[in-house]
Amino acid sequence: MLSKEMTEELGSCIAKQFPDEGVYRISRVEEWLSTNGYTLEKLGFSDFHQLIAAAPELFGTPRYNQDTYVIVRRCRNSDEHGHPADSFFGSKSINLNDDIIEMSQQSLYALTKVLGSGLSVQEMKQEIYDSFTRARDSGKLDFMSDRYTFPIAYCSDGYLVNGIITKNLSPRGKSLYFSFEKTNIFSSTALELRRPSPEAAEITREDKAEIYRLLTANFPFDVPQHMAAVSKLLSDNHIDRSRYGFYKMKDMLSQIDFLELNDVVLGGVPQVMVTLRRSPDFTASTYDPSRIWQRSDDRAYVSHADRYIRPETASFESHQAAPVVPAAPLEEFCNLPPKPLLILTQFLERCGIRRSMTDLKQDLSDDFSAARSENRLRFYDGKMIFPCRWMRSDGTPVEITLKPSTYEGRPWFLSFVDTLSRDPAQRAVQPGKRLENFAFLGSWSAFLSELSDKALAENWDFVGSAQKDNHILIQYIKYTFYRLVREDKVCVSSDKQFACFNTGLVDKHYDDIYACFMPNDPDSETEWKFSGFCTAASGALGKQVVNYFSPLPQPPVYFNKGEQLFYDVSRQLLTDFDHIIIDNISRLPVQFLCDQFNDCPEARQLAEELRTADHRRQYDIYEQLKQIVTDNSRLFIRIQNRLKDSIELAKKRVSRNYKTAIPSYYPKRNTMSLMLPLCLLDEEKPDIALVVEQTASGNYQGQTILTLSQAYVDARLLCQLNSEWLTTNIRTDDIDDATEDITAE
Repeated sequence: MLSKEMTEELGSCIAKQFPDEGVYRISRVEEWLSTNGYTLEKLGFSDFHQLIAAAPELFGTPRYNQDTYVIVRRCRNSDEHGHPADSFFGSKSINLNDDIIEMSQQSLYALTKVLGSGLSVQEMKQEIYDSFTRARDSGKLDFMSDRYTFPIAYCSDGYLVNGIITKNLSPRGKSLYFSFEKTNIFSSTALELRRPSPEAAEITREDKAEIYRLLTANFPFDVPQHMAAVSKLLSDNHIDRSRYGFYKMKDMLSQIDFLELNDVVLGGVPQVMVTLRRSPDFTASTYDPSRIWQRSDDRAYVSHADRYIRPETASFESHQAAPVVPAAPLEEFCNLPPKPLLILTQFLERCGIRRSMTDLKQDLSDDFSAARSENRLRFYDGKMIFPCRWMRSDGTPVEITLKPSTYEGRPWFLSFVDTLSRDPAQRAVQPGKRLENFAFLGSWSAFLSELSDKALAENWDFVGSAQKDNHILIQYIKYTFYRLVREDKVCVSSDKQFACFNTGLVDKHYDDIYACFMPNDPDSETEWKFSGFCTAASGALGKQVVNYFSPLPQPPVYFNKGEQLFYDVSRQLLTDFDHIIIDNISRLPVQFLCDQFNDCPEARQLAEELRTADHRRQYDIYEQLKQIVTDNSRLFIRIQNRLKDSIELAKKRVSRNYKTAIPSYYPKRNTMSLMLPLCLLDEEKPDIALVVEQTASGNYQGQTILTLSQAYVDARLLCQLNSEWLTTNIRTDDIDDATEDITAE
């Protein structure tokens, strides 16, 4: 355990960058501690999980992704009160990032419109971070008692727009909140740069010819296209409406004689469709339907993603200038945090390669030098990416990403090790991991909070749970996405610039809620990144959903016949008691086991110990009980008979009320089942659920048993429950079982 003084010292350091209690990536926390002098080696630990165990006041273990994420807690004295941001608010050395600041999609979208910059919402967020950093470094960051103020840019009428950072007074969300204001500071120079003169308002013949070549290369003649698709193509190729004096793209397009605009209503939503007509005045490009908004000539009509290609080096770059490549060896200018090195070490061990940490660092340094001399470096958004000597399973090199460091010390740090195979056939993904493998979601807590706030009110945690982390919702969204993948209902736009799926949830107006995604950075582990939740035609994302998809993305369907929802009491039920009693003995109530082991002192003593044992000891006890019951046929038959009595009682309940049998979905086999309540201690109160599946003969097979918390998570995939026996009002003792994977048998 850490000393009290060291715990408080670490807590103070962590609070400066992670002021909010929540779930963060271990690599980010470890990097922050290392750059402030608190390396694991200095603290006396070889692994971050040892530090977690030694400092329970500072850290906790989340229910999911325990190897990647950590719960950061606030270390406060009993007499401390105040806002989470009090430890750093007012400091001129603050670093803005997604961990500490709340930026609503509405504010970001509104700011893009005010500035008329043509940036996307995500690009606008990055521009805010960059503007804050520039203001801080140049001394233009003002702090006045309760807010930071910094310049962002001049809008189209010549007035300056300032960003404002304040403490977030809401009990939900991050510590800081972003807003903006239009000031009275006027710049005639900015006005001249931002607003074209009246003489330049007319679109010239040369510009029309350029637009015609671009559109004919990417769209067919005489086929209506959504105006959003046309606008995006023009914007991605730096043809901005403000350049010609227009504030709306529709006004600009209406001035182009080879375009025909029509107002239509699709899905009840007003839309503008643009049709490209042939013009004898201009030369058309050759339309290639396999090309997605790009050309191969030197003029580089390219899509947003392809805009990063540098023909002379075949390496990636962004709209920012490529960084200056250091000439020194890697370790002299780049921090090498332990976490990415550990990821690389584990990957190499799986490949049968063992390297010491010293040798590994030298290998990376040599590979960087080789990539630099052979011009094999890639650049993206200020990051450097280089291939190393080891190969992924698809035959391509493992890639290393370096990012500029915002901390004191070396100017770069190793950010990401990409060992992921790009061959889909080689990437077997568990059902519960499909969503995380599809897209970068950011913080699970923020993702789930946004969805639960938008959805119709519902309990997404069990009443007796000490942790309120939307545990039911995370299981719901993971396996809903898996079902949608199986049904091929995850929608991706034809230009690969937008993806979306129906969450199966509705808002307070009973409108479907959609999860939306945009392309992720080229060096990222996932192809997509989460953009936000929306309803159709509502806000910028909702309009994109309607523009891109017809029909709109559909919710999952779990059954094809109504008979699958009802239990036929005339059919025979055969139960796999060996699997239920031996393999799943841990799901039986502890008191029930104590009662059944009444004449077996050894087993009863072990069962009694379960009440106070920790998880590791409980696992050992259940293994011993499995062996005892397997070797003692009298105990096995006694438990079997009690289960049979409970099953007969459940069948009687179903015959009186068909709603007693609750439908559920089993993702691993992609099958439907029914669940029956089994009362083992009190005939009025169910303790576990029996999962039954109808066979080809029409009879039922009792496959397994589930705790009530597991059963609720399974059943909630289909619909919001209104059951007399299966609710979120679960005893605290049962709740830990709900953390098991939903696919477990």
